[in-house]
Amino acid sequence: MIAAVDSIRLLHQMRADSRILRAASLERSRRLASVRYYILLHRRDRRPADHSELRDALARALENLAGYQTSTLAETTLLTNLRNLLEQDRLKLEQPNGSTSVLEIDSNVQNVEARQLADTESEIQRQFEDLGRRLGLVLWIALCFAILLATGCIFYIFRIERQNSRRYQEIVDGRRALEQLSARLVAAQETERRSISRELHDEIGQTLGAVLVDAANLANRIPVDDSVSHGYLDNIRSLADASVNSIRNIALLLRPSMLDDLGLIPALEWQARELSRRSGIKVKVTAENVTDSLPDALRTCIYRVVQETLHNVSRHSGAKSVLVCVEQTADTITLTVKDDGGGFDPSKTRGLGLLGMEERVRQLGGRLEIESQPGRGTTLRATLPVTE
Repeated sequence: MIAAVDSIRLLHQMRADSRILRAASLERSRRLASVRYYILLHRRDRRPADHSELRDALARALENLAGYQTSTLAETTLLTNLRNLLEQDRLKLEQPNGSTSVLEIDSNVQNVEARQLADTESEIQRQFEDLGRRLGLVLWIALCFAILLATGCIFYIFRIERQNSRRYQEIVDGRRALEQLSARLVAAQETERRSISRELHDEIGQTLGAVLVDAANLANRIPVDDSVSHGYLDNIRSLADASVNSIRNIALLLRPSMLDDLGLIPALEWQARELSRRSGIKVKVTAENVTDSLPDALRTCIYRVVQETLHNVSRHSGAKSVLVCVEQTADTITLTVKDDGGGFDPSKTRGLGLLGMEERVRQLGGRLEIESQPGRGTTLRATLPVTE
């Protein structure tokens, strides 16, 4: 920008100087024209009586030469010689039958004009050279500043890049640590659920079972006509039986023993029957090439995803039927849960249940996809790698 502004300023200045040079050149040419007029009159075939007109022309020529502005010493010397010749010619005109050296005057006028033209061209050339040097200097300065600016920008960009790389690595490390923590929390949660489920089933369930057995033994010792005692005993037996059922259901919800004992598909079928019994929704479970030797983490992940999905279907979808399909290939296992409910917009609805399912699937290196539109049902698809 500085170079452009300075160039425009120099061009304006050069244009103004050119106008001044042109005006000065025209002025000098006009003054020399009076000398040429005198030469032209002198070359005519005039009588001596006509010397008065020559004298007037010569006087005007001398007057114009007196105001002639020279720019160089050579031009001043030529102009002095021309003025001396004209003065000599004026003296000769005043003498009777005097002759003048017109050819020499004409030659000097041509020399002055040639010198004037050369000086004007030299001045213009000098101005062009000054302009070129000035522009070159400004451009070199601008180039140096541009190089300095580019160098500074490069160093600054490298520094920002290093900072961004370091921060990105910190974010990646933090996210990896959070994923590891989440995986440990999920594993600890599953371990705790398994432990609580077994204790409920083994300890409290067996204790209540013993209560029921003792209540039956006690019923044989109470007289038949003691209706009050039989009534209290029946209440105890009904409460104990209800507690056994509740503890069994809680234990199965926490961690179904059949998932560890019988495998993934029987656990999913039991879960489907329980949902159908509680909500009336028809749930169908299909399996293709699913082996019984799936890793525990994979079985638990699929079971929890199906559990959370069926829970959401029963609470929010209004569906009448659900299809749960598990397909296994050589290196992947795919879970598909499809319902005919009201559907939703996955880009706007993201609950904790969906986030938990995505976290479980991502921890095992899988991918969770949800396809749904309002009024067109929902399809959940989880693809997991089968690893040892």
